[in-house]
Amino acid sequence: MGNRKIMAGAAIAIALLASGVAQAADKLKVVLSSTSFAWLPLYVADGAGLFAKENLEVEIVNVKDGTVVVTAILNGDADVAGVGGNAVFAARAANQPVKFLVPMNTEYTSTIFVRKELMQQAGLTDKSTVEQKMALLKGKKIGVISFNGGQHTMMRFLFAKYVGGVDVDKAAEIVPIGDSANTLAAMRRGSIDASAFSPPVPEKAVADGYGAILLDMIGGEVPETRGMVFTAMAVTEKALTEKSKQLAAFARAIDAADKLIQADILAAGKAARKHLAAMDSELYELGIKAMKSASPAGAETPIEGLKKYRELLAFGGTAYAKGEFDFEASVSNQFVRDALAGKK
Repeated sequence: MGNRKIMAGAAIAIALLASGVAQAADKLKVVLSSTSFAWLPLYVADGAGLFAKENLEVEIVNVKDGTVVVTAILNGDADVAGVGGNAVFAARAANQPVKFLVPMNTEYTSTIFVRKELMQQAGLTDKSTVEQKMALLKGKKIGVISFNGGQHTMMRFLFAKYVGGVDVDKAAEIVPIGDSANTLAAMRRGSIDASAFSPPVPEKAVADGYGAILLDMIGGEVPETRGMVFTAMAVTEKALTEKSKQLAAFARAIDAADKLIQADILAAGKAARKHLAAMDSELYELGIKAMKSASPAGAETPIEGLKKYRELLAFGGTAYAKGEFDFEASVSNQFVRDALAGKK
């Protein structure tokens, strides 16, 4: 009798394991330096249950200091880091074993916006050329988060390319002003004339009546930034080996999220909403719609998009972006292809 009970219990346990009921979910920790639309595919994969479908439990942790996210994966405190593409370039230049896993944005997402009255006074419209629009910024006060940050670098590039090769630091006034709230307040009172931010910051300025879009970077208005890999998820080479199964599941979920964003942006936006719950509903909807064009078509990292970002950084004087760089070795595309094919 006792043997029959043991055998019956074993049979039930085997059946449960076979059905997946008793199988514990695999786990990954993702560390981010912000809560923003920059991580839309991640948020969609989580909110739409795509990680759960892969039997993967993903913990998303936000930290205040963007410089620590790469350190977190190098130290093993996290498995995946949300980064700007520049962070991977810098890490590899320092011989750190960090690679791109999947892209998050494949357009430069910081739309350039200005005080509405300046556009009207200059007679500029959506059909004006990039050269005509950039000429507006000569002699103006341009708000950036910090000196030599991403916004400042982009302005250096645009002035050199489209304003007769001039140095933005001499042809305009760069004003380090901090976060989006400070930027919007400064533009409203006229303390700055222009800035560049990801959605929904420019959309907020437009909706409130004092701002206007100067250059639609997400829409690819500037050819040199079209298709640029701006943000991504990064991993270490060690993690790709030791957590191959979990990272393959992660890549498949992100690929499914990318496809949902392109197929049904409203459904994707609904799925991601819990991660941006504090945002005003109208602004959230504007931001979601704007970000569709910036979202990847799939989970492979476009090499040409990486080249464009590195060229931009080199043009802006970033030391680690100069010289030779092995782009193929910096991505995990073969790993992702194998994951999508069910080989991982």
